[in-house]
Amino acid sequence: MSYKFVLINSESGIPEQNWVLPTPINVGRCPTSDITLEDSSISRRHCQFLIDPYGSLIVRDLGSTNGVYVDGRRVDKATLSMGAEIRLGVLTMRVELTEDELDAITDQKPGQVYDLVETERVRVVQPEEERYEIG
Repeated sequence: MSYKFVLINSESGIPEQNWVLPTPINVGRCPTSDITLEDSSISRRHCQFLIDPYGSLIVRDLGSTNGVYVDGRRVDKATLSMGAEIRLGVLTMRVELTEDELDAITDQKPGQVYDLVETERVRVVQPEEERYEIG
């Protein structure tokens, strides 16, 4: 089993694009990101998906301007359940399990585990005024 990361069209709810990649996965506007999202609401280094020492899929905000939201709640780091919706800026992704083969664009070992030092189930950030970069 692998993880599939699906970009969802915010207006129609229809999947637009998907990636099946080994963890860790860096997401951002930077062209060297594993998943590059060319939208002004996405930071150059927005977030990272990785496996914690307990085998759970984690999303971690990398100091993005517009934050990471899991099922509508802003988080610094969160354990993801399958089908969770992750909002990055104004874009939405969904995580699914798949039998599809990994996309062949990386040298990393599939399922590489990273020690996060302190693993939290979900850490919610107090709501702030949402900020979006323009231009």
